[in-house]
Amino acid sequence: MNEKPYQIERKGNTVVLKTTSFRTERRSVLHSGVFNRELASSLAAGAVILVQSFFFALYFRITVIYLIAVVFLFAALFILFRIYVFREAVLETVFDNEKGTVTISLKRTIGTSVKSYSLGALRAIRLGHVSTQPDNIDAVRLVERVALQHGTVIPGFGKTEDFYTVELDFDGEKPVIFSAGDREGAVSMLTELKSSLSGFLPDLVRAV
Repeated sequence: MNEKPYQIERKGNTVVLKTTSFRTERRSVLHSGVFNRELASSLAAGAVILVQSFFFALYFRITVIYLIAVVFLFAALFILFRIYVFREAVLETVFDNEKGTVTISLKRTIGTSVKSYSLGALRAIRLGHVSTQPDNIDAVRLVERVALQHGTVIPGFGKTEDFYTVELDFDGEKPVIFSAGDREGAVSMLTELKSSLSGFLPDLVRAV
């Protein structure tokens, strides 16, 4: 059973939504099935091992024990790179009824951006839909032909992508706080968020 791509937690007069699913733009040409965080972590760990081995070989003889140690070191480095360097960005939305604010924070590997709104200016929480198409169809066709000639198929490459979003409406400004590839996923998240907010934002929840 797949875990939900979001977490909603209520503490007193505060509701916190955390998610790694908030993208509404097309992915890079390097599709996630071809180049992803796991591959990046492996390459980084391998690079460290390679450099370390080069200096080790200058002063010591490579033995079986060393090779075994390298395997464990690679595994440890892979985990560290995946968790702390190539981790996914997290979007955190905090509804604070006591302070009367809505704070949206985007936490990346390097740096965090924060934007705050007045809770009283929040008019609705609603579903949205964004559909994106490739910018250059001819280039997509060319890449697909080359890939097929090499016996390679890139899943989803060049296809129209649909994002079903949950967005906040602050008198016209509508930041996206969650997105899903299917409408059911966005509806499920919105329903759970409305339920969490119903205690201290009843008027807003009814208006959604």
